[in-house]
Amino acid sequence: MTKTAAEERQAQRDREQPITTDQWAVEQTRTEKFVLTSGDTANLYIHTPNFVPSQGIVIDFHGSGFVHLHNDHDTYFCRRLSAATQYTVLDFDYPLAPEHPFPAALDACDELVKYVQTHYTDYSEAPAQRLILCGHSAGGNLVIGTQMRALARHQPVVTLAILDYPALDLDTDPDDKYYPTGAVIPSEQAKLFNRFYRKNIPLGNPYVSPVLAKPADLVGFPPTLIHTADHDTLADEAEQFGRHLVAAHTPVTMHRYLNSLHGFTVSLTGDYQASFLAMVQAIQAL
Repeated sequence: MTKTAAEERQAQRDREQPITTDQWAVEQTRTEKFVLTSGDTANLYIHTPNFVPSQGIVIDFHGSGFVHLHNDHDTYFCRRLSAATQYTVLDFDYPLAPEHPFPAALDACDELVKYVQTHYTDYSEAPAQRLILCGHSAGGNLVIGTQMRALARHQPVVTLAILDYPALDLDTDPDDKYYPTGAVIPSEQAKLFNRFYRKNIPLGNPYVSPVLAKPADLVGFPPTLIHTADHDTLADEAEQFGRHLVAAHTPVTMHRYLNSLHGFTVSLTGDYQASFLAMVQAIQAL
């Protein structure tokens, strides 16, 4: 029986381990309602460093399969990142499928990035405009889409892109992908995500499946950090995209973390500490 979106979201909530109160790293200062050109609004959760001026801005796009709701693990990751880097972290609760299929999430994320670029000082006191995009799973797909759009418009890209176990190939039938031991996204669930998100969009669209992007279309893409998990079906497509970036002469650092599953950085499993530290170091090196 095919699941509805509500059933899939409830199943995800049932699988999640709660975050205990002593794990929270910094206080969430405020929530803004970001108004989209469609007239809809989306929550923007703003996390700021304690006691020191903000050193820059990270915009975080949570993982979701384009369907799952923002949760406490997403909030906790962003609070930890703000505390560790002294950056303001903008945690964006973008529109979800199937209620809002492609390109709604990409449109919203693109609008937010452009807004922050022109309103940078509203969120950070840093004298240099250091703006990082960080995306997990589906969020990594959205990071790439925003930057491909910026390149196509001949507009500025961000300082650094972080792609954390990104979902980049929605064209290949999930049944035809390799499923390593412990893979946490079964093919039927992946098919559900793909169907909800792409709806009637035909195959071959690199904004749906960024792994299809040609190196020529990626020239000028921002320096990129790619993290994959050894026991994740999505690792190969993320690393293939990394090779496309190399061919486009983009500086790329790729780490594949052993003994780790899809979602490990945010779900606090496997080598999440090493992954988180590498992100912090990449940001602090700017």
